[in-house]
Amino acid sequence: MKKGKIRYTAFLLAIMLLLSIVQPLAPKASPATANEAIQLVKGDAVVGSFSEPGDVQWYKIEPTNEEIQRDTHMKIVLSGTFEGNISVYPDKDRAEEDFTFDDYRAEITEGAPAVIYMPHAWTGPYFIKVEYYGNIEEIDEVEGETEEPQGADYEISYEGKRLTPSDLSEEACPVELSVNKRAAGVEILKELRQVRDELLSKTDKGQEVTSLYYKIAPFLVTKMTFDKETRDQAYKSLVTLKPIFSELAEKGDASSYRLNKADQIAINELYEIVIQNVPDWLKPEIEKIAKEIGIDKLIGKEVSAILKENKMAVSQSDTDRVIVKLKSGKTKSVLENKAKRLAKSPSFKTVKGNGTSLNNMYVLDEVKKPEELAKNLEELPEVEYAEPVYTYHKNATDQPVFDAQYSSQWSLENTGEGFGKAGADIQFRKFYKTINNKQLEEVVIAVVDTGVDYTLADLEEIVLRDEGYDFVNRDEDAYDDEGHGTHVAGIIAAGMDNNYSMTGIHPNAKILPVKVLDASGSGDTEKIALGIKYAVDEGKADVINLSLGGPYSRVIEEQLKYAASKNVTIVAASGNDGADMLDYPAASKHSIAVGASNRLDIVSDFSSYGEGLDLVAPGSDIPSLLPNGNVTYLSGTSMAAPHVAAAAGLLLSVNKDLKREEVRRILTETAEDIAVEEPVSQPDYYDDDFPVRVLEPGYDEVSGWGRLNVWSAFNTVGLRLAVDPLTDNDMNISGKAVKGMPLELMDGETSLGKGVAKADEKFSFKITPQQGNKVLHLVANDGAASVRVSVKETPAPEIPIVKPVSDSDTVVTGQAEKGTTVAVKSKKKLLGEVKVDAKGHFKVKIEKQKAGTQLLITSTSVSKKVSKTAKVVVIDKTPPAKPKVNSVGDSDQFVGGKTEPGATVIVKLKGKTIGKKKVDAKGTFKVAIKKQKAGTVLSVTAKDAAGNESKATKVTVKDKTPPAVPKVNKVTDRDKFITGKTEKNAVVYVKHKGKTLGKKKADAKGKFKVKIKKQKAGTTLSVTAKDAAGNTSKAAKIKVKNYKK
Repeated sequence: MKKGKIRYTAFLLAIMLLLSIVQPLAPKASPATANEAIQLVKGDAVVGSFSEPGDVQWYKIEPTNEEIQRDTHMKIVLSGTFEGNISVYPDKDRAEEDFTFDDYRAEITEGAPAVIYMPHAWTGPYFIKVEYYGNIEEIDEVEGETEEPQGADYEISYEGKRLTPSDLSEEACPVELSVNKRAAGVEILKELRQVRDELLSKTDKGQEVTSLYYKIAPFLVTKMTFDKETRDQAYKSLVTLKPIFSELAEKGDASSYRLNKADQIAINELYEIVIQNVPDWLKPEIEKIAKEIGIDKLIGKEVSAILKENKMAVSQSDTDRVIVKLKSGKTKSVLENKAKRLAKSPSFKTVKGNGTSLNNMYVLDEVKKPEELAKNLEELPEVEYAEPVYTYHKNATDQPVFDAQYSSQWSLENTGEGFGKAGADIQFRKFYKTINNKQLEEVVIAVVDTGVDYTLADLEEIVLRDEGYDFVNRDEDAYDDEGHGTHVAGIIAAGMDNNYSMTGIHPNAKILPVKVLDASGSGDTEKIALGIKYAVDEGKADVINLSLGGPYSRVIEEQLKYAASKNVTIVAASGNDGADMLDYPAASKHSIAVGASNRLDIVSDFSSYGEGLDLVAPGSDIPSLLPNGNVTYLSGTSMAAPHVAAAAGLLLSVNKDLKREEVRRILTETAEDIAVEEPVSQPDYYDDDFPVRVLEPGYDEVSGWGRLNVWSAFNTVGLRLAVDPLTDNDMNISGKAVKGMPLELMDGETSLGKGVAKADEKFSFKITPQQGNKVLHLVANDGAASVRVSVKETPAPEIPIVKPVSDSDTVVTGQAEKGTTVAVKSKKKLLGEVKVDAKGHFKVKIEKQKAGTQLLITSTSVSKKVSKTAKVVVIDKTPPAKPKVNSVGDSDQFVGGKTEPGATVIVKLKGKTIGKKKVDAKGTFKVAIKKQKAGTVLSVTAKDAAGNESKATKVTVKDKTPPAVPKVNKVTDRDKFITGKTEKNAVVYVKHKGKTLGKKKADAKGKFKVKIKKQKAGTTLSVTAKDAAGNTSKAAKIKVKNYKK
């Protein structure tokens, strides 16, 4: 060891000499053999003896199955009148390495037996080492005198105990004796315990520093017990050093405290107390260290620097780094050169570990101002994104109380004892009876955490030791040096029905340990991201538990998305800040976010909540294993998440084909509502920055969808129960379930309907329509499963689509939402109503309505919501009557007659309009046309304002033109015929003084020959031609001539 490092180590030793309760993991010193260990039997004391200081003797215990079943701990007692130490080890390997836990070492002083409570947490055999340091009289020798070392006798035994938290005791120690009942004493002890537990006992170097303390402590205890002056001096020095303790307790290895002159004096004084009160055989070792460090030269040293330089800093997170992702298609070398210039860092490495790498992601180490560098890197065209390396922490509170009985596992079975609420648990007892020793399919649940202790009896067959990985120390041993991951793993899958320690939730889950958090419970962005990817690719995890939290990271989000793409269910703790915002990665849409509840079925006050919280699970005072073998109470959403991870594993054990979103749905649908209804005061204004979120029925942001119910969720998968969406308009509930399964829809204690799944595993039964936003439960198999059914509140129906209605119609038709009722009104009068059919069509019968009447059509849903009104005006579909047309002659230039007032009369010839005219108010019309030939057929119609056209009145143009004046040949008094030419086929009349003398029809050429009696010369005859239409020509006047030969 370099001289500088020895000096700092010695400084830490000086601090450790002050700690009353320091009982760290033992140093890995040269092992003493345990091969000759003597077997102890429960209840039988064994007497032993030592000959001189430094002697060591060994014992072992092999508990019987009956002992393991009956007792939770072994109470091991060492008594005698000497100074020494007893250490208990879980197995021979650790005994030979002198490697054990804080609680399993104890000092023995005169009149004060050493007592250790060793849990039945390993398979054994357990080994016990008893060390002899000497007798107290040897310390009080007069200077210069020597005496042969004395031997000592002792007695060792053990008995079985079932411990409750109050049964545990603490060893007396120098600091506790010096500060007892003094003003600052309680606070000093609290801070020193925190320094021990959270800092010094978690590193190998820290453990080495404390090893000497075990040899010194018995003698200091004896001295302070009987020497008030020594106690007072130690207290005074401790008070002087209190700022160091406070800084270390608050900030740990991040402390910036620098030692001052007063600190130096106090350390020197404490050193003198030590050196004056230990036996001679220990003094050389202490004095050597004091000489090497220069104990009066500690002024100005910074605590954090001392810890880090000597590898005693617990946290291994470096926040002076930036992760950058290369865009697809871009060149790494170009980015590397630019990034190095910006960062002024020679390091540009792929983010990877144990063969697992994050695609196209690189990390820059030892950079200044990482936030600023990340922003500058994002401006490069080669960069998809860049972000500083963040630190994430376990989501558990550290307030342990020890216990090891199933009855203490209230989250599995809450009997109401201990201020709890009976039944406020995950219904494990019912689940246990359901599986009835059935062999569930094995699933792998990755605990991405601080590691897992795989040596414990409850976990040694559960943990996939050889398949895990440690991304903190970069090796394949994911052992837990903090305890958090072991506690999480115990909740998930500690051995069931094996008499050891506790009961896990999943009876056939394997735990994949992935260590991404260090001994302080903290970890970096890329370690967590690598851990997730490793769990997916290498560990083949079905479920990943993330009982950790920190800020949002795109690096981690990308791996969560990757895990989701592989159908891996991710469960994450919501956080312990009690804030209205979830920690990340719980806030990711790819995670099932889990908050914590307590034994009163109330959300724990520390549990973070807000948008995205899925459900809660027991998380307050949850007992589980720690690496020291004790079942310990811890609180936090870290404890809630593994309850849900185990439940997710159970669902997959029943059906490995479930999609991760189906797992989420089943867990949330079967959760039990524990929301506390509080009056909500809505603001009388709208705030754009803080809009009010409308939550789904049954959901609240404090407890999510409710508290986990493992039994119901498990049965829901086994019964293949799935419910179709239900709205406030539905009169039936439907879905799927195992054939023959009895089902009942419940509103609290009220039954709304019952049914049975049919042979096709479908069900549908009638119910009374329910109010929107109501939460009901579909209960299957008399309570074996209960699925939440939220009644969706539907909006008012869409406005009906109505076909045109005429004054001749007796029905109103159209389309509207199926199942609604369409009503037709005129003003306030209901004309008719009908239910819309399954295809969305309706046909309402009404009486005929006058054209121009306004109809009001609405659609009303089952939930009595009314659509907007469709307004329809009755259209005129009745055509005018056939026009009455006056006679039309071939000389007429108008067509006249009568028809409907306001209509338009149209005159057509062979389909072609030859004239039209609007009818006057009296219904008279006069349409101008060109003259038409007689015999021409005209079509006359009337079209009203609505476009309705009457039937046509056919009018034939009459012949109204008389024939021309006939051309009459000469007539004499001897002629008996009148001849000439006129209009063909006309009838020629010959008259005298109005009396017809004769008539004859002209031939086809117009020639005529009318027979008459001879007329006297000088007689004037009137000759006319009358056509077929009765038109008579003007008369041709012919005077009868004398016939001349």
